[in-house]
Amino acid sequence: MSVVMPMPLGRPKPPHWTGEAFDRATAAGVFDAHRVELIEGQLLEMPAMNEPHALAVQMGTYLLMKTFPPDRFTVRVQLPMALGESRPLPDFVILNGPPAQNFRNPATAMLVIEVSDTTLDYDQVDKGELYAMHGLPEYWIVNLGARCLEVRRKPQGVGHAGARYDQITIHAEGETAAPLGAADCKIAVGGLLG
Repeated sequence: MSVVMPMPLGRPKPPHWTGEAFDRATAAGVFDAHRVELIEGQLLEMPAMNEPHALAVQMGTYLLMKTFPPDRFTVRVQLPMALGESRPLPDFVILNGPPAQNFRNPATAMLVIEVSDTTLDYDQVDKGELYAMHGLPEYWIVNLGARCLEVRRKPQGVGHAGARYDQITIHAEGETAAPLGAADCKIAVGGLLG
């Protein structure tokens, strides 16, 4: 007599990484040859940075360092955040307080900025949901393709999947923008565009 085994239902799934496991793997050098982000437990390999993106990060670094003095703020450039089971690598994170007070990967920020060209949809949708879900008050996208700055404020649905920013404004290349947490720190949009 032969026995027929039922076929299991479902599909294989990629492994779910915890933030702690990702931190250990990063410290051990597992990802040294790759530009990897952990987003909600999933490893994502980011595309190589192209020249326009690199120029915008370089010019933005100079501009933000001048705009946010180190006696009041910390400017982090392409360093990880610790958002639950996510370890995004935003292009810029602005924190209140001097660098000596901000030496760990932050779980919050006054302002998060992504420079975007080839990953615009990902930055607008996935990263927008992630940052809103974690209650980050303000998220800016330097949109290189449209030559503008997208400012997202008022996170809704904090703590839940599907979170979003309720207020989105667009600033043209010749305009300035100031973050909610530092209204005296005006930034020329053109300076962020590279």
